Order: sequence, then structure tokens, then C-alpha cells
Amino acid sequence: MRYLRPPTPAEYDRLVLKLLQEPRELRPDQHVVSRVLLERFAEAVGAKGERKVRYLNRSRPSAKPIDRGPAGCGKFTNFIRYASKASEQVWAETETLLHSAIDAAESGDFFRTSRHQDVVREAIILHTVRSIPMLIISEQTWREHHDRHITRWMTERREALVHLHRERFGWTPDESGLRVMAEDLIASLSAQMDRGIYFHATVVERFRRYKRMLAKQPVELRRLTDGELLISDVPVLALREGSLGTGPLENHGIENCDELVLPLSPRLLAVLGAGRGYSTMDAASVDRINAAQIRASADYVYMRPGSGLESFVRTSMPEVHPNRIPSDLRQTKVPTTFARTV
Repeated sequence: MRYLRPPTPAEYDRLVLKLLQEPRELRPDQHVVSRVLLERFAEAVGAKGERKVRYLNRSRPSAKPIDRGPAGCGKFTNFIRYASKASEQVWAETETLLHSAIDAAESGDFFRTSRHQDVVREAIILHTVRSIPMLIISEQTWREHHDRHITRWMTERREALVHLHRERFGWTPDESGLRVMAEDLIASLSAQMDRGIYFHATVVERFRRYKRMLAKQPVELRRLTDGELLISDVPVLALREGSLGTGPLENHGIENCDELVLPLSPRLLAVLGAGRGYSTMDAASVDRINAAQIRASADYVYMRPGSGLESFVRTSMPEVHPNRIPSDLRQTKVPTTFARTV
């Protein structure tokens, strides 16, 4: 892997300025699992023979599983809450071409063209950066930065803060007035964070940068000899030998994991970090990947309706929940002043 540094603060400011000039259309229901992938886990069910995916809710694993069409699964309301349509255009080609790449993978023609490998590699990168863990980390990082800023000004730079307040308002502030003044110093950045502008810029920048970083990484395809894969709402796993961790919230990132894996279908797993070509997976390996998907899930675990994996999901559900979504990130509405739903 070729390491590329992230943008400097000044470079991020330029990315934000460019983003602010994009059309602000917002699509509320956004996929964090590509519909193309979910369609591979769908099959005809019921009297009408409609193709559906089966899922279990992590918070209620003993409840009756639900079957739903792929279009209604793998979504997160207002995941990118500023100009989401513009972000979708960045990776539209990857998701459009993923269908034919998976077809080629299943038929054995995958390695006849490098384009299929590029598409699957990009799909793994997309589901790494456009992911629930990345949203949680972005929010955590901002809150930590915000709290450090307030603490520093209220302690180490207190005299300067008092001076700024007197200069602006003409009187000596009390404690609450000082805090308001400290907040005001980063009001512009706070607005960008709260509106989701910075997160949008971060996701798009990482997608483009990680594509360059991993451009030479070969793709391995593992075919199942037994069993069946499932997929969660956090479908890319960053795995490391000897660890149960599955991703960035467990200190597994693209730079320190052994493999990045993504289920392409119930019978096929894509892997970065292992080599190039086809290989096979036995039942024990399938169980290990499925258990990791369950561990990584934020809310939902998806499977083929006839897979019979419901019992495995229920018995494999761990107490640890690294990708639990904080309630304040479950956004159902965004301010109409900056969002136009289309």
C-alpha cells in the first residue's frame, strides 16, 4: 500500500469551499450497503414471488425476521446530511459497474480484465469510508476537538478570552459569558460540522485518496465449499490475525489490518491483502466471517431468506457492540435552510 497523507487544514478548507458551490440536493434515505450487493442476497418469496432480503434487528434478535426488497434495506437516514446527491455522483460509476463485476466473479471471468478488479477494490473502499463507523468516528473526533478548544480557552487562555469579551461587549463576563465567547471563536467550524459539510468533504476525499493508496492491491475471490455468507449494515471488515476486532472503532484500519473483506454474494467473498486469484473457504472460515459480520453490525444483519442462518445470528450475537449508533446521530430531519429534498 502506498501511504498518502490526509489534507492539511488549509486544504480541507478549500475542499469545503468547493463543496459549498455544489447543488444542495439531499436524498434522505441513503444506502450504506450498496443495493447491488443486497440484491445478491435476495430471492423470490411468497405467493407473488417478490425478491426480498431477510434481516434481523440486532436490538431484537429473537424477534421474527423480516423480509424486504433490497431497495428498502441497508439505508441510513441523512447519513450525509449536506448535498448528498453530489456525493453519490462521486461513486456512481463504481456502484453501476459492480453488478457486472460480480457476474464476472461468479462466472470465472473476473480476472480477464483489470476493470473488474478495480471496481471491486473501489467497492471495498467505498464501504470502508461511506460507513457507520466512519460517521461515529467523525462525530467523536469533533466532540473531542470542541471540548479541548473550550477547555484550553477557559484555562490556559482565560485572560485573552476575558480581553476579547471586554473588547467586543464592554464588560467583564461571568463564567457562562466566557464559555459563550469561547464557543463563538469556532462558530463557523461548528456550523460546518453540525450541517454535515465537513463530513461530506471527508468521505469524498477519503474515497479518492484511498483509491490511490490501494490502487496496486490485488483482489482475491474466495468461493465457498460449504455454508453461506451473510452481510451486515457494516459490510467491510478490517481483520487482523489473533484479534476479534472488525474495524476502526476497534483500532483496525486499512493501514494495520491483514485483510479487508466484503461479501459479494452468499457464496463469494472479496479480499484485499491476501493475493490475487480464486481460492476456497471451508465451513469454519465461513462461520468466522459471518460471526465478524454480526459483531460489526450497527443495527441489521441481512441474509438470503432460505439460508437458515437465523439461528446462527442469534447464537453468535456478542455482548460487545463496537458500532452502536449514538442516538444523536440518528437524524430524521435536517434544517430546511440548507437542504432541498428531491
